[in-house]
Amino acid sequence: MRKIFLPLLCLLTMAAFAQSRKSPTFNRSALQTYVQTTMTRKALRDISPNFSVDKVTSNPDGTVDVRICVGPRDYDAFEQLGIPFTILEPDDKAVTAMADTYEQLVANWNRYPTYNAYKEAMSTFESEFPQLCDIDTILAHTPGNHTLFVAHISNDLHNRGGKPAFFYTATMHGDEPVGYYLMLRLIHYLLNNYDTDAQVRQLVDNVDIWICPLENPDGTYRSSNTQINSWYSTRYNYNGDDMNRSYPIIGQPVAKNYPPEVQAMMDFGAERHFTLSANFHGGAEVVNYPWDTWTTIQRAHADQSWWDYIARCYADTCHAVNASYMMDENNGVTEGGDWYVITGSRQDYFNYYLGCREMTVEVSSDKVVNSNLLPTFWNRNRQSLLNYIGESLNGFRGIVTDSVTNQPIAARVFVENHDADNSHTYSRLPYGDYHRPIRRGTWQVTFSAEGYFPKTLTLTATDGQCLVQDVQLVPTNISVADRNLPKVSVYPNPASNEVRVTSDQEEIVLVELYDLAGRRLVRQTVGELSASLDLSSCASGVYNLTVTFASGKVSKRVVKQ
Repeated sequence: MRKIFLPLLCLLTMAAFAQSRKSPTFNRSALQTYVQTTMTRKALRDISPNFSVDKVTSNPDGTVDVRICVGPRDYDAFEQLGIPFTILEPDDKAVTAMADTYEQLVANWNRYPTYNAYKEAMSTFESEFPQLCDIDTILAHTPGNHTLFVAHISNDLHNRGGKPAFFYTATMHGDEPVGYYLMLRLIHYLLNNYDTDAQVRQLVDNVDIWICPLENPDGTYRSSNTQINSWYSTRYNYNGDDMNRSYPIIGQPVAKNYPPEVQAMMDFGAERHFTLSANFHGGAEVVNYPWDTWTTIQRAHADQSWWDYIARCYADTCHAVNASYMMDENNGVTEGGDWYVITGSRQDYFNYYLGCREMTVEVSSDKVVNSNLLPTFWNRNRQSLLNYIGESLNGFRGIVTDSVTNQPIAARVFVENHDADNSHTYSRLPYGDYHRPIRRGTWQVTFSAEGYFPKTLTLTATDGQCLVQDVQLVPTNISVADRNLPKVSVYPNPASNEVRVTSDQEEIVLVELYDLAGRRLVRQTVGELSASLDLSSCASGVYNLTVTFASGKVSKRVVKQ
């Protein structure tokens, strides 16, 4: 957390306040203190890079009410600002019944878990559903002697195939535990409804899902492993870092002195290449999309229209359950910097540095809610949580391969006259798959890789749907003859039990069908311009089709319904 006090900031901020009165004195032994103040938007911009602004509410006169979390590192600097503020005492009204065991947790889902119950729950998910769930660690030992667990959910845990990777995390701020509860319940729901819920099965079969329920266990269980409430839990981690101000700042060099939880999350994200993600907070009810660093006027995200559509889908689906829920800012939707600017957020890091699309969801106006209200928050968010996972399948996707060897390629996928600030994506090895969520429209998309001729295609996207477009890139060292391989059509695709393969000019020598793990399932010699391939013995899914000619090979994708 970067907290740099500037003397000039004091003068600018003091001048921006409409009132002047003596402010209270901080209890220097407190692990954190929330304060409330009123200021102008300009004053807010001045202080937000140096203090943990927690919530901003606009007033009719143009000022804003600001809630700020002040930690031991900041007490002196904040008092030196000389601004009037009120100390907000921790809310002791929330009744937080605790589950000591997994059985108590899932009995009625109306308790928060103790740390031991959390560990037991994660272990139970894996032991009861070994074919669908692995429990891994993002960080084995935090400074406060806890673990960052992550649940991996898939119908094939050891073979990602061409699936998009998806990531949910919660409670980066330890005193905002409603998201923690939602993630635990989501894991339980996905696993227990795989056999009975068509949407759940479709998601688990087609998306590589990762869920980290508790990103800051040291903060949530700061004072006790058996209690969660406003007195026992802290926003900060064990070392006093605000983890949502501690990621690399856009435009600045990436350093090596990040909090251990942050560094572990950075490494984990870089390794998994997530297509889509979200992190969950509390203290407001709003879906916040990038950027946090810039306002829309300063620098809108290249995919702002897509983000606004996605965020609106999440909020409106919540509204369908409860019309008065998720109503902060613009009926539950805001661009991060338009709400208030922060730097070093995880949302900006994942979007800018990792090529992932991540949004932030504030799920409860109160940071800690009565435990008997937790099922209400699940009911309001459940369908939105499921739908958002499914958005990772929409837009454009496919596999990029070498036109000669048919081997997958790591290629850059760039939307012309659109992509900016690292909004483009890449196809990923070992499968060569790319996934590009995007708003409806017709786009010019260029696929490029070192050693290959770039290829630009016109692709049309539809909201809520997916266009599968495989791409073969021609090596720059290939002969002219090899560039003129026969054109191959595959119909119908998707197919049911049979697919027909047709060449436009040269007899087909051989047709082979492979699954995404590279196992050959069908091998059929031909000797004609067309052939019919029997798929009746193949399970539903995506397959690679290799068509061999005397002049070379052509690869196609086949989808079996």
